[in-house]
Amino acid sequence: MEKMHTTFSRRDVMRRAAMITGGGAMVAAGLGHGVALAQGAKVAQSAAQYQATPKAKAQCSGCTSFIAPGSCKLVSGAISPSGWCTLYAAKS
Repeated sequence: MEKMHTTFSRRDVMRRAAMITGGGAMVAAGLGHGVALAQGAKVAQSAAQYQATPKAKAQCSGCTSFIAPGSCKLVSGAISPSGWCTLYAAKS
């Protein structure tokens, strides 16, 4: 029998981690965190554990999902360029 190997990008891992840590409230509300992302809907700041301050050197302005001047492809609401959340994925 041949084993299948699956690789995940850093973004996939971060999204899955966010679904595990922040998805409980959305599931309780009848919305799966992963379903919201798959359908292109933005998640609440609280579900992404958004904070208006950076985490070490990681901040929204350096994330692949940040849309200048102050929004995000994944997280709803106003986003500070110096903020951070669990969905952060550094620009390469």
